[in-house]
Amino acid sequence: MAGAVRWRSRPIRVAAAGTAVVLALAAAGYGGRLYVDRRQAVEVAEAKAVLVAYLERVRNEDSHGAYLLLCSDVLDSYPEAQHEEFLRNQPPLASFRLGEPERRSSLKGTFLVYGVRLTSTDGASKVSGFAVALYSDRDPLVCDAPDWRSEWVSD
Repeated sequence: MAGAVRWRSRPIRVAAAGTAVVLALAAAGYGGRLYVDRRQAVEVAEAKAVLVAYLERVRNEDSHGAYLLLCSDVLDSYPEAQHEEFLRNQPPLASFRLGEPERRSSLKGTFLVYGVRLTSTDGASKVSGFAVALYSDRDPLVCDAPDWRSEWVSD
């Protein structure tokens, strides 16, 4: 009789172990998804903060400070004097409002692209696309130059 009890309990133990493995894998997948969601939320918050800081500097006519927040893809061929001239040729910025970001990836990297409503001091407004480069080893940076704005425009 003792052998019969042992025989019946083995399938239960196997089923229990299998269920435990399935539950552990499901929990790991869920935990991984939570990590990805949390990491993306942090990226969005960091990207928004740097874009707001950049636009505040532009609004305050601090072209040097704004230049320091530019991404490396722009800086490779874009001297500070050229950026200062570009900003000087834009209508004076009175206010801005950021839209929801869209994640885009290309050969240049991964970006969060914001449609930003720019309102000038004369009340005119337009929507321009601003890309914020995401990096794995440092804070995000804004990619703003004439060709970058035109590339990401999202009216």
